[in-house]
Amino acid sequence: MRYLFVLNPFGGRGRALKLMDKLEPVLKERGVDYDICQTDAPEHATEITREKKSDYDVVVAFGGDGTMNEVVNGLIGSDTALGVIPLGTGNDFARSCRMPLKFDAAVENLLTGQPRKIDLGVFNGDKYFANVVGVGFDAYAGNESKKIQRLKGTAVYVYAVFKTLRHYDSIPMTIELDDHKIDELTYLISVGNGWSVGGGLQLTPDAVIDDSTFHICHISDISSMKVVGNFAKLFNGKIDDLDEVSLHTSRKVKISSEAPLPIHIDGEIPGREIREIEIEMIPQGLSIVGNWTASSSGAGVA
Repeated sequence: MRYLFVLNPFGGRGRALKLMDKLEPVLKERGVDYDICQTDAPEHATEITREKKSDYDVVVAFGGDGTMNEVVNGLIGSDTALGVIPLGTGNDFARSCRMPLKFDAAVENLLTGQPRKIDLGVFNGDKYFANVVGVGFDAYAGNESKKIQRLKGTAVYVYAVFKTLRHYDSIPMTIELDDHKIDELTYLISVGNGWSVGGGLQLTPDAVIDDSTFHICHISDISSMKVVGNFAKLFNGKIDDLDEVSLHTSRKVKISSEAPLPIHIDGEIPGREIREIEIEMIPQGLSIVGNWTASSSGAGVA
């Protein structure tokens, strides 16, 4: 197998370059056929992948969820598999695919794992995602998390959530699912292909990465104090115990509002003046090298 490593030098807050120095001796010792390309601008990983994917069996996103998403968008239309060495803050796609999160185990999984088809989502017809689209509170909090430099991992998102609680208000939205319509003040809606968001929070705890449907969490207008008092439910998958929370499944989702919508796509912010979005499912749309024998629960494999 030929591997192309697409390296975000700022991935892992600077750890990526150091870890590549650790990885290369392992690749050479095991006789792996590989090349490395570094990104130097937003969306550069997509350009690299699109240009070079036909020459490799696996293109490896060596960074966080943002690098992963860019590589996914470059792989569209090919049979080349995605590999992931998770070095980001949240690593939510790796968690949803049950991939190891520790570096040595992630490398071993990449070199010994088998490709398998998973589902993909498409956002407004031209932007693809592998894990989740969030609209509302979690997108606002995700944007806040990018401003935090001193914390790491899930702590970044937890801090961003509590910071956002002081500023964020619900937004009137119309949400159309396959067989259901919601038209009310909405705190957030999370459209999950995978189960993990925000570094292991479970807004869509039953989501499975290859079941050909989105799992959707809708939270109607809710007080900040109630969010704080029930925060643990985001970690244990019991979020739907709250009256304001409803869980759904759908292969298509339309969301509209008269107000600009805070949005994230696999943790990345697509724009600030979007008022209408359409999300569709592409069953079996991506091949990835995954840790398929691991437990389906929990926040990734250590």
